[in-house]
Amino acid sequence: MADLEIHFSVLDRCRTAIKKAAGQYQDTLVERNPGELTYDAKGEIRNNRTPISADTFGHLPSSAGLASSANAVWSALISEMDEARKKLAATERGLSEVEENIRRAHRATS
Repeated sequence: MADLEIHFSVLDRCRTAIKKAAGQYQDTLVERNPGELTYDAKGEIRNNRTPISADTFGHLPSSAGLASSANAVWSALISEMDEARKKLAATERGLSEVEENIRRAHRATS
């Protein structure tokens, strides 16, 4: 069982590091986003921030296009960061399941 506890300790350290990384993504999503983030019924993120307006770039012929592109980049960034956060959270849950399955198998064979 001592060897097994070493493996459990490693799993726990991995799970803790993954949880910390997921939390950092969550913190960045909340703290750096100029608007409220909500989730729809499917769990997809919705960014309720005020869009960048064309006026931000002055009175240029391409201001509207630039504002549209900036909004698209920001939305993609938020979406990708949220996907990373979700994948890290799923990995953390997976490691917990692995540990529990190992413990269950060990109890069954002891």
